[in-house]
Amino acid sequence: MYIPPRVLSNQTLPAEVLRPDRGYCTHYEDFGLGDKALYVGMYGLSRVGYIPLSAIQRVYKRLGVTKGFFEQGKIYGTLCYLVVCYDGKEKAYRFTREENLDALLDAFREKTNIPVGKPNK
Repeated sequence: MYIPPRVLSNQTLPAEVLRPDRGYCTHYEDFGLGDKALYVGMYGLSRVGYIPLSAIQRVYKRLGVTKGFFEQGKIYGTLCYLVVCYDGKEKAYRFTREENLDALLDAFREKTNIPVGKPNK
């Protein structure tokens, strides 16, 4: 049974374009990059939301550090996020492995003309 993904942007895609695009998208953990949209994972489910590529202004990687928890706070872990700028707002999505996030950003560079990287201020 096909359940269409939920649109997260003001722009939408018709169902006849969305279904094959989602079916043949390249998977990166809970995310997918198709020819027409970026599919994002939410609530522990894979690719349940989408943002049309025409609505995305920029994507970049954000890294963070967890609070130390072993041996009086001396061991830290890194957190990586995909930040998507669309419709005048920014939304960060958590990735488990940084290698998968880097692969998704490389695919953005190859397949689209969307700027990858944080804007210079």
